[in-house]
This record gives sequence, structure tokens and C-alpha cells, in this order.
Amino acid sequence: MTDISYEDLVGKVKDMTVVDVRTRDEVVQQGQLPHSHVLPVQELEEALMLSQESFKEKYGFPLLDTSDENLVITCRSGRRVGIANDILKAKGFTKHKLYRGSFLEWTERGGPVVKPGQPYEPSN
Repeated sequence: MTDISYEDLVGKVKDMTVVDVRTRDEVVQQGQLPHSHVLPVQELEEALMLSQESFKEKYGFPLLDTSDENLVITCRSGRRVGIANDILKAKGFTKHKLYRGSFLEWTERGGPVVKPGQPYEPSN
């Protein structure tokens, strides 16, 4: 597990598996990082016990892989990133990255934001 900075993430977000551990209501109200997936921290431990098929059906993306070096965890302010990190480490994850600046830093720095269900359309 390592930290990832805004500068490192902003140019690679589409190539990473970015998991936002905020609640769905927060994401609906505030938006999310482009190409990110929502998996609320309060569901994380139970979600990791699902089969590949059940996980994808419920969350809309493949079950997280313990060896995925492109897995990035984010939230609103960075607090829930720490909680998610503890859960992931207990489940054998060791190569994931934590974006501790999270959504607040992302928006403050002008990172693009999408609303759930909306495609990401970069500005020209």
C-alpha cells in the first residue's frame, strides 16, 4: 500500500481502478472522479466475500484483486480511505494506493467531476 498524489492520479485516472468509498447519496449529490466506481466503505468487507459474478452484478465492475497495483481508494476527505485501507489489508491487499486528498482536494485542484450515470466528456 502506498499513497498517490493528485498529480500522479489526474493523468492516469482512466487507467486505474478508482474505488470511491463514500455513500451513494454523497456521490449522487457531489459527483465523482471520472472512471471511478462506488463501493461504500460500510459495504466493503461484505462485498469482498462475494463471488466474482455476484460482485459485478451488484457493483457494476469486477471484483477487486488483492494484487492490483492500479487499485486506488478515495473518499470525500481522506478519513474513510484509512478505514477502507484497514479492511483491504485484513483481506490480503498489499499493492493498492490511497488517495488521501480525496474528493475535496480533487475538486479544489480543478479535477474533472462527473455525475453518476453520466459519461465523462473531457473539455477541449
